[in-house]
Amino acid sequence: MPRLLIEDFLQTQGLKLPVDDVYVAYTAAQAVINMGNAAIDRSVLWPEKNGFTLAEHIEPNADNDALLKQIFMALDSVYSRQANIKSAAVYAHMPSETLTPKLVVLTQQGLGLEPHLDVSEDNSQIYLASRTVQSGWMNVANDLAYWLTLGEISGERNAASKAQVSVPICTKSGAVLGVVHIELNDKDQADDAALTEWTALSLALSEPMKALLNVVEDEEAQDD
Repeated sequence: MPRLLIEDFLQTQGLKLPVDDVYVAYTAAQAVINMGNAAIDRSVLWPEKNGFTLAEHIEPNADNDALLKQIFMALDSVYSRQANIKSAAVYAHMPSETLTPKLVVLTQQGLGLEPHLDVSEDNSQIYLASRTVQSGWMNVANDLAYWLTLGEISGERNAASKAQVSVPICTKSGAVLGVVHIELNDKDQADDAALTEWTALSLALSEPMKALLNVVEDEEAQDD
């Protein structure tokens, strides 16, 4: 990914992170993705739990196995280097047979999060991941209790974490493919160093997510 695309993403999201630092972190995440051929148990790649079955949303085949491994390893690599992370997940933005699109969890670390979420106005008041995919904007709630007090977010489930970050995974043209969502055990933990890592991860996940979701950008959008 050219540095200009990283700079454009940072400017679009209003992030004052050093471009060079994000590029270095992106390169590291990309290297993990390129080596994403480790042996991972099928039950991890294709979870079936509490009525949720990933294979009902993503076609099980060898190509998607490989893509899910890349996504799993990229998230695991960043998660393992971070402290005080309660939960971290990669969600895919999926069309629906109904009028309401959904977020479907592809992989996660730490305590389990919701396996799927409707992308709706109501849910955007409770789930930052839903808000992020709906708006295309990154959300950083470094003091979730304060957000709750202000009414910026609601819902009992948000009392369990002290801070949250949701980063959109986008195509070069800006279409939202999914979300990297993180919940933290302490407030004010989403500092520049942490945001650099999670932002770089979201950028690195764009290509495997496009392949997994069969998204093809036009030639102009793909032109570097």
